[in-house]
Amino acid sequence: MKLEDIIKQYGVPDPSIVGKLPRGGITLDFVGHAEITRILIDIDPNWSWEPCGWVNGRPAITETNGMATMWGNLTILGKSMLGVGSVRADKPDLDKELVGDFLRNASMRFGICLSLWSKSEWEEPAALAKPAGVVSQENVERFKTACKEANLDPNEVAKQAGVLLIGLKDTDMAKLRDTFKSMKEQPKPLTNAEAEKAIVETFKATPVEPVHNPNVKPSNPDSKVGGTQLAKLKALMNAKGFDTPEAKLELAVGSVKHPLNDLNEMTKGEVWELIETLDPQ
Repeated sequence: MKLEDIIKQYGVPDPSIVGKLPRGGITLDFVGHAEITRILIDIDPNWSWEPCGWVNGRPAITETNGMATMWGNLTILGKSMLGVGSVRADKPDLDKELVGDFLRNASMRFGICLSLWSKSEWEEPAALAKPAGVVSQENVERFKTACKEANLDPNEVAKQAGVLLIGLKDTDMAKLRDTFKSMKEQPKPLTNAEAEKAIVETFKATPVEPVHNPNVKPSNPDSKVGGTQLAKLKALMNAKGFDTPEAKLELAVGSVKHPLNDLNEMTKGEVWELIETLDPQ
């Protein structure tokens, strides 16, 4: 096998080996340590890995804010790629979990199971592939367009239906359609700003500052996220139960569908979309 063939054959994992990881009310797809190892052996029986450093005969591990991190190099078919593993430092099998997370991360650099990290759909020789049971991004966009035409917030519709647009499942579509139809037929409630304006006009009251700062869509969505916007996202993640760096990063990757090593790598537009999903205004 050649390196360029890896992504063609293993970029989209067999749905039977994809596990589900519940995380703060949503489900993340992942492929386990054993299955990644089997794929590596299939590709290159002589594959190997080694940490970037050693301490007292063990791989070098750093701990920051309760998270343990290990960097290393994975070698497949004679080529080495840098990867990183990170888990909570209080894990009982810390070394094993670090190795498993490192192998998943480093394997992704070669294209193994890359579809789990990407927004785009993937084409296999026989058909267009996507994770089993997940609604395509094209259909999600159609839903958002229908909401816009009906003057509805798609994230609010999803919230009322009890689902999330990130990783939307085929089985959630019936609830989403029913909620959309119900909300479309009902008079749209006043927004906070509209209600405040009505009160001011009726009672000639003095306008007050809004309780929540609005999540304003950035005019330059592709630029690097700023500190204030990122702080708002982190605070919202904490409020929703994503209270560890690992959980925050996994949620962000599930939203943007491309590799991230840190939340600072997100764009303003990506952060805006994730805030809208977690807490529609």
